[in-house]
Amino acid sequence: METIGRTSEVRAITLTRTSGSAAVTGTGDITFTRADVGQPITGTGLPAGATIAAVASGTAATLSAPASSSGTSTAQLGGPQSAQSYGFTGWSPETEAEADSYTIAGINAGLPQPEAGQRSRKKPTP
Repeated sequence: METIGRTSEVRAITLTRTSGSAAVTGTGDITFTRADVGQPITGTGLPAGATIAAVASGTAATLSAPASSSGTSTAQLGGPQSAQSYGFTGWSPETEAEADSYTIAGINAGLPQPEAGQRSRKKPTP
């Protein structure tokens, strides 16, 4: 059964790697899922900071960097994403009226935006 969605939960997997190659093979029915793309992976023979770059099948994946040694061992897959961030950062409205006064189109058009802690008093003119 394939897991849908991302998780930061770390899981142990057994994989086979070849020195100088980014291709790895997992053991078991389903070792990798599409949700693993971008997840960090650590273990013997895997370069620091490696992630899953692509998943070809439930048992085959490509790393973001080639393995440094050959063999079969247990690796840790998943965990916090240190170098990636998803979502919106920045100003957040405090009231519904304030939220109505700003739009993505307005921001893209270069209309003024409130600084943190300031409130909007009127809608920008289109």
